[in-house]
This record gives sequence, structure tokens and C-alpha cells, in this order.
Amino acid sequence: MINRTKRKEESAPEAYFNTVYDQTVNSITKFVISKCGNILDTEDILQNIYARFYKRILQKGYNDIDNPEAFLVSIAKFEIKTYYASKKKSGVTESFSDYTDEQMVMIENEMSKTQKNFDDVLCNKLLAREIFEDIATADEVTGKIFYLYFVCDMKLADIAEELNMNLSAVKNKLYRTIERQKKKFRL
Repeated sequence: MINRTKRKEESAPEAYFNTVYDQTVNSITKFVISKCGNILDTEDILQNIYARFYKRILQKGYNDIDNPEAFLVSIAKFEIKTYYASKKKSGVTESFSDYTDEQMVMIENEMSKTQKNFDDVLCNKLLAREIFEDIATADEVTGKIFYLYFVCDMKLADIAEELNMNLSAVKNKLYRTIERQKKKFRL
């Protein structure tokens, strides 16, 4: 009897975490994207937010958390500041502009390899990452649009509202950038 009760107590924080995660991941992702200086950092920051949240509910419980989304936003604000402060101190390479000429030649050689068809390109995670980095570093707003559209699966109208832009401007940035990337990466 004691073991069953203990198992239920141990699984309660995990069940609570999973429920909160499912309910908040989209809104927290949107919040982090809107605050990030570099769209490529969002995955790391989101991971830190939810890891900190999980650790907190394991250590102190969750009965005192009235609004999990507001609680996560406060963690997000802290994590964004902490993340960028640590990257600044460590001097980590943040974008292609930080690579040496030799590294860029190697990257360009890798990207210029011919692909059999568009499906093969999509399967190549390295190339996909490089394309996304190219988009995100060229224009922060366009990077956010791509992330929200392709990763968060948001509709263009919702993206326009989230970023306080005209729908036509969002469409324009998305479609023109897709065409540029097709030409640049020979897709």
C-alpha cells in the first residue's frame, strides 16, 4: 500500500509537468521568439525554461502555482537574460559572420554538393540547419516568421498578428526568402 501511494506521488509532478507543457509550449515558444536576439537560440532557451520548471516542481511542488503560464513567462525572462549573458562571456560563435574564411569555404563546398531531389535536401539536417541559420542571421524578423511558420505550424495571419505586421508583409518575406534560398542552395 505504501509503495503504490509513493508511486502516485512520484508520478504526480510528471503528470502535472506534461499537462502544463502541452498547454503552454506554443505560447511560451512565441514569447521566447519575440524576445530573442537570435532565433537560433530559442530551442536552447526553451529547453532551459522547461528543465528549470520541472526541477522546481520536483523540489517544491506545484500547489502554489496558480497560473503556470505566467510562472513560465517569469522563468523565460530570467533564462533569456542568463542565456545571452553566458554566451557573451564565453565568446561562442553566434552566426555565420563569426566564421573564418576557411570555415565558410568548407561550409559552401558542403552546401554546393548536388542533391538528387528536393526530398533528399529536406532529409539532410545539416543543410536544413544551414539554410535556417542563413535566413535567421540575414533578417531577424524573417527568421522569426520561418520559425513560427515551419516549426510552430502557425498560420500566416496569426504570425502577422503576433509580430504586429501586415499579412502581406509576412507573406512577402516568407515567399521571397524561399525563392532566394532555392536559388542560393540550388534547390
